[in-house]
Amino acid sequence: MAWLLIVEPFYGGSHRQLVDTVVSRLDPSTYLLVTLPAKKWHWRARCSALTISQAIPRDHQFTTLFTSSVLSLAELVGLRPDLAKLRKIIYFHENQLCYPVKTVKERDFQFGYNQVTSCLAADIVLFNSQYNLTTFLSHIPSFLSLQPDHRPNTKQICDQIKTLSQVVYFPLQLPLRQEIKRTGDRPVHIVWPHRWEHDKDPDTFCRVVIKLHEENCDFELSLLGEVFSEVPDIFQQVKVKLRDKIKVFGFVPSK
Repeated sequence: MAWLLIVEPFYGGSHRQLVDTVVSRLDPSTYLLVTLPAKKWHWRARCSALTISQAIPRDHQFTTLFTSSVLSLAELVGLRPDLAKLRKIIYFHENQLCYPVKTVKERDFQFGYNQVTSCLAADIVLFNSQYNLTTFLSHIPSFLSLQPDHRPNTKQICDQIKTLSQVVYFPLQLPLRQEIKRTGDRPVHIVWPHRWEHDKDPDTFCRVVIKLHEENCDFELSLLGEVFSEVPDIFQQVKVKLRDKIKVFGFVPSK
């Protein structure tokens, strides 16, 4: 029977890549994977704990739970007290205390609050970079001070989370290094591999490549990454102005 419970409320993109990389090294009989589709991220962060609590079997022999910070771990443990005894590991792909938003008013307090309480419910907290770990801890006091009264002891919270935290860089499955051979005078190929959303700051990138084009720099351009229903206008401007330089314009699932 499985000893490892893996939970991913947003099973897509880098979240899926991480889970798939982990399970590729495991015996299928040793783990149970519980996921939800990678849609409506905000609703997954708000509501997935309840749905997932019903999907996890009651009869189990799990000893370890691994999940991402999209899940409200504190809620899940409250809904399923039998999971409290497990060694609970949470992985942060990003942190909501300083996640890029267009305006301050767009920052939903609940997302950051869930991540703080999830850390306090966990046994091990993993961050994908030192930057995310450091900024998460440093933003907790100002973030929780937004509460109008009866604020918690933020020093105690930071100290507790710090003792549980460590940096584990995102795992990559890379091919063996091959020698790159240049052919003739082929220009530099610039690639945008990120999601087409504002938090990746496409405006700055696109302004730079447009400026390079205006200064007659020789280059090729590929705009990759996942595309969702709302696409920043700047991408369309690039498509029009740099149409002769663009090699790929749109999502490519694999190289």
